[in-house]
Amino acid sequence: MQLSRGGALGPGADEPDPPQADGNNTLAAPDFSDDKTGLPRYPDAVSGVVSAYTYGPGGQQDVKGSSVVIVTGSSFDTAVAWYVKNLPAGWRAQTVGDFNALAQQLSVENLGKMLGMSASAEDHPASAPAPPAGPQIKVSIFTPPKGMANDPGVMIVQKGQESVKIFMKVNLR
Repeated sequence: MQLSRGGALGPGADEPDPPQADGNNTLAAPDFSDDKTGLPRYPDAVSGVVSAYTYGPGGQQDVKGSSVVIVTGSSFDTAVAWYVKNLPAGWRAQTVGDFNALAQQLSVENLGKMLGMSASAEDHPASAPAPPAGPQIKVSIFTPPKGMANDPGVMIVQKGQESVKIFMKVNLR
């Protein structure tokens, strides 16, 4: 999929993306102009935005979904706290502060130790070593109350020292 409308993101404002195999089209913009999510937009230290929506063969009035990515210089914890405060009542957050540490804790060897099994490779030749350490990856996923229409969602991600990225989406069909 090629992004359309402007600048370094794609061909140009007058050149919509070609139809996808399922008959849908996608428009994207380097700002909030294609944001149809209705979700709160993180306002602080924003260094980049991309918004998009997908529409069906009925044209742009037939919007099927929308998504937004916001890049911010704010800390991961600050962005998470802002969404905790600004999403409607009933939304839940699930945060993992370091996926790599979690993966190491859940290695076959460590799980065996937790279950009281021997940690030696001779006793468990099929056991795999713990995954290698990498950059810290922080993720927070916000889910709406059960039964909320359009399956909205927010995910906040930071890998190592990279900028925090906020992903928002909604299905409109």
